[in-house]
Parts: sequence; C-alpha cells; structure tokens
Amino acid sequence: MLSDITITGGMSIDRTHRPADRSAVGGFLISGLVKNLTQRHIEVLLDTKADNIEYHQGKVSGVKVIDEYGESRILHAKAVIVATGGFSANTKMVEHYRPELTGFVTTNHKGATGSGITLLQNLGAATVDMAEIQIHPTVEQKSAYLISESIRGGGAILVSQAGVRFCNEMETRDKVSAQIIGLAEKSAWIVFDEQVRSQNKAAEEYLAKGFVVQGESIDDLATQIGIDPSVLTQTLDTFNQGVRLQQDPLFGRTTALRHPLDKGPFYAIKVAPGVHHTMGGVAISTQAQVLDTHNYPLAGIWAAGEVVGGIHGANRIGGNAVADIIIFGLLAGEQAANWVKTV
Repeated sequence: MLSDITITGGMSIDRTHRPADRSAVGGFLISGLVKNLTQRHIEVLLDTKADNIEYHQGKVSGVKVIDEYGESRILHAKAVIVATGGFSANTKMVEHYRPELTGFVTTNHKGATGSGITLLQNLGAATVDMAEIQIHPTVEQKSAYLISESIRGGGAILVSQAGVRFCNEMETRDKVSAQIIGLAEKSAWIVFDEQVRSQNKAAEEYLAKGFVVQGESIDDLATQIGIDPSVLTQTLDTFNQGVRLQQDPLFGRTTALRHPLDKGPFYAIKVAPGVHHTMGGVAISTQAQVLDTHNYPLAGIWAAGEVVGGIHGANRIGGNAVADIIIFGLLAGEQAANWVKTV
C-alpha cells in the first residue's frame, strides 16, 4: 500500500504517496508487478528487442522481436501496448531537442532510449512536447544516482560550498536546478540530520552506497566537506529558527518545515542536476490510443507511461508519474483487452 504521504517540490501540501515503510516507490511497484506475473504464469522475454510493430492496412498483426542470438520472429497479436519509457538515456536524442543539456548525467536506466517513440513514429504516430525535458536538482554525479526529493520533503536543506542556503529547496525541480547551476561550483550539498534519516528509508541506500558524509557534530560535518564550521552553524541556526516560527526568513519556504535540524549525527551528500524525465512522447487519446499526425487513432495500438507526451506539461511534479502510469496503464490494458474481443 502507498499509504505514507510526503511532499515534493512545487507542492503546497503533503500529497505524494509512497510505501508505508517509506522506501522508494519504484522498486515497490515493480515487485508487485513481478509477483502478479508469476502468479498468472505470464512469460516475460528478457534480452529481446522489439524491432517493429507489424501494422498493415490499419490493422495490428504482431510485433517483430530479435532475441539475444540475433534471431527474429513475429509475436502474433491483435493489439499492442507500448510502455517503453522515455528517452533520458539517449544522449543524442536529448541533445537534439535540448542542446544546452549536453554533458548532463541521467538518472535513468540504460534502456530509456526512446525506442518505443521511434517505433510508433515509424507508423505515423504524432509526438508532443518533445523538447520538454526535466532535470532533477539532486543527483549524485559519479554514479548518476537520484537522491530522492523525499529527503528535502523530510526537512533537509541545500547549501553551497560557501555553507549558505541559496534557494527555497521546495520549489519546482527546474527552479532548484537553475539555482544550483547558477552557483560558481555548479553543485550543492544536501544537508540533513538523524531525524530526517530515520524517516526516510532511502537514506540507508545512500549510506550503503558511500554517497553520504557523516559528522557527529555540525563542526565535524562542515570540516569534512570543506565548509567553514561557523558559517554552516549559522546557516542551520537561522533555518532552525525559521522552522520553529514556521516562517523561512530567507527564501519564503512554507513546506517541509518539519523540525529543526539539530539531532546528530549530521549528514551531507554532494549533488548537482541530471536529466531525469522526458515529458515529451507520442500523442494519445483520453482512452490511451496512440494518435497519428492527423489526430486519428492507430487502430489496435495503445501507449502508457513516459513513452507518452502531453500528460505532465512542461514540468512534471514529483509523485505524479505514479498516478500517470497506474491510471493510463490500466486504461490501456482494459481497452486492448476489449479490442481483441471485437476484431
């Protein structure tokens, strides 16, 4: 159950759902899907490339796939659902639409290449919002590992190498990213205490992966990350006073002022922006049907998830993708199942 509620950047209230144990939502959902597949004895083809959707005279007949040995075959089907994700890991594609993102790391897995978008474009599918590419402000750069927004949503702050806050940490991702890029060092430290760590299971992952600098005191932490201890102490004192008053005196932050950051040990992770989500993709109807360039459905073809464009506008808010994939995924499945009964 996604019964725990937290907040991410750009929200005015807590409304992001996550697992009850406060772990990352992605792994939780995948585990549930894999369990369902196993129970239903549904075959999953690994190391297999979807090479082409067989579509002739307005009808779907199957999908051409190529296995790990380079052998191809046709999987016969009357309906196809494309749920292949976005293109954040396709450097050339990202740079084509947004040249200024050249050199940015991506938080996505290596399969997020936009191949599903290309497959559908080959059939005449329309695309929308392809240049709307979101960068996430808190990415560990050596590993390109995303540092969850739930850490800031739990009360953490961002400081520059000079040891001072420089923005409202709970602004939308584009605004926080721009503020980090605007720093001379183009990176920042996300700083939190034991209280934030205890309320976010994801923090244990970051510790295990070696991303986290830990200090028993603020002075200890500051020394380890090369910040003047007196400056970091003053930064935290000012922020903590704002938390007590529920009024951020510097940047007007009004959310995730949960508790003063005053319970050691203290932690810091060095972060900078990375390509995270592509809001652009193929156009679909309200029934998740893929649309061609004349706004007509491609019969027998549906799409859901990040392969689709036009759902999140120019800047996806954290947590909204969960609603997107579940709602449109179910809708696409139901529509495709009904379709094959009629053709």
